[in-house]
Amino acid sequence: MHVKIHTTAIPDGQCTITDTAAALVRMGFNPSTLHTVDTIKALAAALVSECEAIRDAKGPGAREAAIAITDVQKASMMAVAAATAHL
Repeated sequence: MHVKIHTTAIPDGQCTITDTAAALVRMGFNPSTLHTVDTIKALAAALVSECEAIRDAKGPGAREAAIAITDVQKASMMAVAAATAHL
């Protein structure tokens, strides 16, 4: 799995989603079947994947990356709650 990135700085980029990141945000779980929920989870998993690489390198920034992973997980859960609040 991956997320394509098209910005001024990264006109044709791609971020691979790791299995651990997908599991962390529970990408396969979406009983609402809302597209927005799938999008939120894919974007969160992509960010977690980038942070995992920094954390796993065990160099400068590893602790901050680990904290960021936890915070992205929390933010993803709250974003899904917001997207499904009307249900």
